[in-house]
Amino acid sequence: MSRMESVHQSSQAPTALPGDVVSALHTLHEFVATATSIPPQIIVTCRDDKRAFGRAALQAMSYRKAVDMFITRFATKEDWWISEYRYKPEVTIYGRFYRQHGEEDDGMVILDERGWSELVGNVVKLTIVFTSLKFSVTAQSSKV
Repeated sequence: MSRMESVHQSSQAPTALPGDVVSALHTLHEFVATATSIPPQIIVTCRDDKRAFGRAALQAMSYRKAVDMFITRFATKEDWWISEYRYKPEVTIYGRFYRQHGEEDDGMVILDERGWSELVGNVVKLTIVFTSLKFSVTAQSSKV
């Protein structure tokens, strides 16, 4: 047998890994898969209240529906503006991303309505902030 034939035969022969190596590789694969997977829950905070919501449920609903749900869950009487009409509170939603891609998405970032489902798929925490529509007008009187 020529040297070329023996090299060719040895490169075609399947090499079996020992069982402990296969087991170790499987364990490592499972660990990496678990460590890199996004958890199914999203923690949502508003003031001192903290709740867990399902990621899939939030992704399935529109941004507006999510805002309405957060108003129902977290808003107090003081958040509503009541005059002759009843106005819903304005809501700003901040998110902390699970996987970050640079400095710009580090920390809490305001989530936009466009792309809600995509964004919620990568957040680990949401913070709901109610911004009041109430305003006060200060009248100044001049002394005559």
